[in-house]
Amino acid sequence: MPLILTEEHKKQLVIGQQYDANEPLHNMLKWRGTIFSFVINKPTAWILISIHLIFWGTWNYHTCLDTEGVRIQGCTPAQEFLKRNMYPPSLRDLAPLIGAFTFGMVFYLQSSYNIYREFYFNGHHIAGGIKNISMLVRTCFKNPDDRWNVCRFLVVSQHLLYFEVTKRRAEWHGDAAGEGEHPGSFADFGKAMQKQHLITRSERKALFNGWAGNRHMLLYSWSLETLKESLDTSPQVQAERTNVLRSTNDEAHFVTMFTTQLLALRDNTAKLHQMLLVPIPFPYYHLVETMVFFVLLLMSYSFINLNGSLEASAASHISLFVFPITVLVTNGMIEMANMMQDPLGDDIVDFNQKAYTDDLYELCEAQCLHHGSRSRDGIVPPRDQISGEWVYRSRASIETAAAA
Repeated sequence: MPLILTEEHKKQLVIGQQYDANEPLHNMLKWRGTIFSFVINKPTAWILISIHLIFWGTWNYHTCLDTEGVRIQGCTPAQEFLKRNMYPPSLRDLAPLIGAFTFGMVFYLQSSYNIYREFYFNGHHIAGGIKNISMLVRTCFKNPDDRWNVCRFLVVSQHLLYFEVTKRRAEWHGDAAGEGEHPGSFADFGKAMQKQHLITRSERKALFNGWAGNRHMLLYSWSLETLKESLDTSPQVQAERTNVLRSTNDEAHFVTMFTTQLLALRDNTAKLHQMLLVPIPFPYYHLVETMVFFVLLLMSYSFINLNGSLEASAASHISLFVFPITVLVTNGMIEMANMMQDPLGDDIVDFNQKAYTDDLYELCEAQCLHHGSRSRDGIVPPRDQISGEWVYRSRASIETAAAA
């Protein structure tokens, strides 16, 4: 049964294009999200197909017949001229070029997929690191306000990361604030964070007006400072303490764990930034794109000689079907690789950044502010007292008794 995803489901998914691998026929008949939908508007694909049609027409159209169908004396038909001077090479003749082109294309596709995959997992590592911190903070502090004030700066950092990379991409494509996919100015972002009660007005001004360094590192510093202040201001009497740490050693160990998570978070944030700044090197990209075009250009002529013997199958027109498919598949793979290098935007393969940020915000809000206390009474499996000792019942005996 094919997957049926509502728009509400897709909003919660980082990758909205989901499919059931056990439904190959249904998947093959799809258009949206396939390589053919990527390449349909690519000019080079249609140029190559048009060139092949010109070669095919020149080869098959008799250019030396008069209006009555009689051959003109002294005229050399285009087909004879090409046979004599530019005999179409067979695919065996092009084997070295096709081999190099295939290797380069597959390597390029794999490299692009690695960028796509790393972006996906780095996004989850960043969100996962903040979730780990929210779990640690919940187990440490009793006061919801203390928990939220430690975690909120990290939530802002994640929102800021996706804002920065989207803004940079839009500006590099020539979009100004309010145009295309441009998310707006840093001032707009700061106001949005303030409206969500993630930063105060003074923090917004300090972060976006007066700070000249890395904004993520400032946010991490604020989070760590808030944590230490909450520990320092906790009363000495255990019953009155707002945290559950019982000694200075416990506090030191907790701060160390927190700092370790922050450093890992900084590493993953920087890695995601740099990954998008340095995709596949341009010389390699240029080589692959150029090689694909010129090899397919040679193949557009070679495909007239599909089976290597024009004399044996001069009337064959199978290339009119085979070559366009070859061009569409090959260019589709290249176009898919290009799209995976840039997983931001509204393309079908792009990531839903809002799913990352909404999921993290809701989880941190729950971890920090919502009530979820465990029972203080505890619970033990069924047991019997035999000869003064407690003997716990096996799981099998409990299931047998329940069935009876």
